[in-house]
Amino acid sequence: MSDVNTFLDSIGKDVSATVAPKVHDFLAALIQDLAHRYRPELVGELRTHIVANGVVVTGQGVRLDVKRRDTGESVSSLDIPVSLTIRVDPLGVTLQDTTIKLDVVR
Repeated sequence: MSDVNTFLDSIGKDVSATVAPKVHDFLAALIQDLAHRYRPELVGELRTHIVANGVVVTGQGVRLDVKRRDTGESVSSLDIPVSLTIRVDPLGVTLQDTTIKLDVVR
């Protein structure tokens, strides 16, 4: 019985090596095809706020739209919640000959 198993394993390995596409080649071709076929677009509104030790980025209505390159037709959309804080080390600012404008928010 071990001869049959060895025979089947050998045939399977040979078929996989010669007939089936190699995973790396398959993925590279797939990514290239997708890049030529579809165009991703990020739409929505991003807002930034300066806070102590960083910058806060929040999004409103942010989504990833995937469209066909040839027709511009939307294929799919994905809502992306955005809320993150980017830590910024303390820094100094030197202003020379500068005008500062303050807007009044009511």
